[in-house]
Amino acid sequence: MPHVQNGWYLAAWSKEISSTLMQRWIADQPICLYRLADGIPVALEDRCPHRKYPLSLGRLDGDIIECSYHGYRIDGGGTCVGVAEQTDTPKAQVRAFPLVERHGVVWIWPGDPDRADEGLLPDTWWLTDPGWTHFHGLVPLRARHRLLVENLLDLSHETFLHPSSIGNAAVAATPMTTAVQDQKVFFSRRMVGIEAPPFYAESCGMASPVDRWQDGEFHAPGIFILHIRIAPTGTSEPDGFHMKIMYGMTPATAATTHDFYAVARDYRAADTALTEFQHSQQLAVMKEDVDALETQELMYATDNVPRPESSIGSDLAALRARRVLDQMIDREAQATPAAGRASRASVAAGTH
Repeated sequence: MPHVQNGWYLAAWSKEISSTLMQRWIADQPICLYRLADGIPVALEDRCPHRKYPLSLGRLDGDIIECSYHGYRIDGGGTCVGVAEQTDTPKAQVRAFPLVERHGVVWIWPGDPDRADEGLLPDTWWLTDPGWTHFHGLVPLRARHRLLVENLLDLSHETFLHPSSIGNAAVAATPMTTAVQDQKVFFSRRMVGIEAPPFYAESCGMASPVDRWQDGEFHAPGIFILHIRIAPTGTSEPDGFHMKIMYGMTPATAATTHDFYAVARDYRAADTALTEFQHSQQLAVMKEDVDALETQELMYATDNVPRPESSIGSDLAALRARRVLDQMIDREAQATPAAGRASRASVAAGTH
């Protein structure tokens, strides 16, 4: 199944991109990422216009990439500006992709650059707010993008897959509400008077019973944010402990995905031991998810027998996300392909 192209994906954390050329596959396309001398990030199709050799294997000469196969020189806008050791300059171009850098994240729009709309990006102010502390990273996933989307939009799996950390019986037993708004899917699960899962009992130091809230938002095609509140039962807002978890679910190829994550909290911001504990727990939870999703990928990839799929109430948000993605892909398939554009496409740079 094709991936949505006209949408924002997390391309890299800001600290990943430097004057060193880097390749990353995004939505079935090889992308060369690097920074110009002024610090602005650039994303070019990672195929030299001469014989498709990866530009990321070349060398950076100032702001110009020199291909290490035959010396084609490509500027930050994707235009060939010469060929090393030769006098002729062919009219050649590679695609440049729109980028937005904000709050330590570099977002990419792989599709029609004329449709790139910064207004579709979620506000991730908490990644740089001094009142919050966070950690982030990237975990490779050998499974299709949609399996990760549906994993995160149906958190009832926490009860069964993560019982020793963030899950307990209350998650699967508590109904959730869902809503769709344009290309966004929302869900809310409010667990009241429940036992504190092990992770929260230790990191928040609370005895049961507690109230635990999960408010999720999926920004199609590849951004998921979970707003978490946990507090002694009956505590009124805004009191309590708050966390935010963002996943950049960026498809690489048909069966591989970049699983970016960021976890933030508004309590004990200077407690480095707590940060280390939460980070280790996050990676342990993600390993459980990765193991399950890679197993699931094998089952999907080898199942060639048509059969009905069973779903229940807790699948509703995931099913709505599936429908949103299908509609976006259908619209792209019906649209006239945009003419080749290769103008420099960094939409914005800097923290907002």
